[in-house]
This record gives sequence, C-alpha cells and structure tokens, in this order.
Amino acid sequence: MTQTIRRHWRTSALVTLASVTLAAVLPLLADKGPASRDVVLLTRGMAFVVKGQPEDVNPVVRVTAGERVRFVLRNQTAGMQHDFAIPSWDVATRLLARDEEASVIVKIPDTPGAVEYLCRPHAQMMRGTIEISAR
Repeated sequence: MTQTIRRHWRTSALVTLASVTLAAVLPLLADKGPASRDVVLLTRGMAFVVKGQPEDVNPVVRVTAGERVRFVLRNQTAGMQHDFAIPSWDVATRLLARDEEASVIVKIPDTPGAVEYLCRPHAQMMRGTIEISAR
C-alpha cells in the first residue's frame, strides 16, 4: 500500500510540475513569432521619440488588437541608462547605455483600450501611451 501511495504521489508531482512548466513556457513561445511591424523609439535626454519624428516627445503609439509588434529602443543619450517597459503587460527591456539597442516582441491584447509605457529609472518624465484599436 505504501508503494502505491508513493507512486501516486510521484505521478501527481510530475503532472503538476509539467503543468506549471507549460504554463510558464507557452506564453514565452507565443511571443517568439515574427513581428508584423517595428515601433522604433529613441531616447533623447529624458524623453522618448519615434524614429523620424523627433518633435513628437513621449508619443502616443497606435497599435491594433491582435497585432504582433516589436518595440525597439535605441538609447541615444550620453551618460544615462534607459529602458522601455509596459508594466501592465509585464514587459521590459534591460537597461541600455548610450548607443545600445534592445527589443521586445508583444502580441497586442484583443481588447481595445490604452496602456502606459515608460522608462523605469525616469518614469516621472519618460512615459507615454499605447492606444489599442479594434481590428
């Protein structure tokens, strides 16, 4: 009887471990596909700008529900480290020194609305909005 209980416990533990592992890994795999487009943000001092639109500081980034977007951050600010984060989606790049670049690929949620993006070390000044429109 004791061997049967141990075998059952081991099987249950393995099934639980496999389920937890799959739950953690599947979302990561889902975001590894190709991005439908890139959104390239540059840092300029204590602000984000979109590549090619330097006058639009901390811009509203417009995306479509269900779209897969690669957010690229290029730090162009000497002497400051910056990152790009979307806290409500638990997404962020690493901190970047000048002339470094990092990216994150995100599958945009299916629900229209708005979320905030920011630079975590400079969140008081470096923040903007991502607007999600319906398909």
